[in-house]
Amino acid sequence: MFDDQQIQALKEIARQAGEAILTIYHQDDLGIQHKSDKTPVTQADLKANEVIEQGLKALDVQYPILSEESEHSDYTVRSQWQRYWLVDPLDGTQEFINGNGQFTVNIALMEKSEDGRSYPVLGVVYVPTENTTYWGGKSLGAFKQTDDGPTVSIAPRPFQPEIEAVTLGSRSYRTERAAAFAEKLKAIYPNLEERPVGSALKSCHVAEGLADLYPRLGPTSEWDTAAAQGVVEGAGGLLLDPHGKRFSYNFKESLLNSDFLVVGDRSQNWRKIWNPIVLIGL
Repeated sequence: MFDDQQIQALKEIARQAGEAILTIYHQDDLGIQHKSDKTPVTQADLKANEVIEQGLKALDVQYPILSEESEHSDYTVRSQWQRYWLVDPLDGTQEFINGNGQFTVNIALMEKSEDGRSYPVLGVVYVPTENTTYWGGKSLGAFKQTDDGPTVSIAPRPFQPEIEAVTLGSRSYRTERAAAFAEKLKAIYPNLEERPVGSALKSCHVAEGLADLYPRLGPTSEWDTAAAQGVVEGAGGLLLDPHGKRFSYNFKESLLNSDFLVVGDRSQNWRKIWNPIVLIGL
């Protein structure tokens, strides 16, 4: 596993990518284009991707790189990877375009398990507009640092729906299914407050105890979730697939994710609200 010096190097790569993003963030022309799936991409996405790929290739340890903004290897190749980098150079491109500051740089180190699926062992999420870095992994703990301030451990808060419960939703990509799920949750937890947040910040907010859960019913890709999952799991939370199992990666040709649920307090029986509603009701 990575030592502190190597983790610091990875954080620095994410920070440099964030700096590259900010050089374009305040420009009038963001160089907006649209991909074949109609999602936007900007010059900032591409610039950050270049910085990250160069940085990762300069590290002492070398693994394949799977990035949203680079050519994607076929599954016949990817399925042989024991370790690889999973990267979203600019998560929350629409938030970047909207100018609300809620976008991140996501870098995850993935490792193949005995079940043939891959899971994050280390995730770094950098918030350029706040100069804040989150990082962590299941066996590493989870941490947060802003500017050059102290590194602090983060952890989820206890779930206390009788007092207050906070669920997070996507700021720019709310689906009808997500809205229906939110209404069903409110019927179970009358004190539930719903807050829209962009990018991987949603999962990081759960990890640090600012919210209780983040259900995602709608399209995402593997690079959207991996780094944040490392932070959530390091903090002691969970990222669950529709069957209530640990969310996994690189086990199929498609790089699209299933629905998922991010939760902080793992002592709760989340299946009672997740499985019946997601698998039957929606």
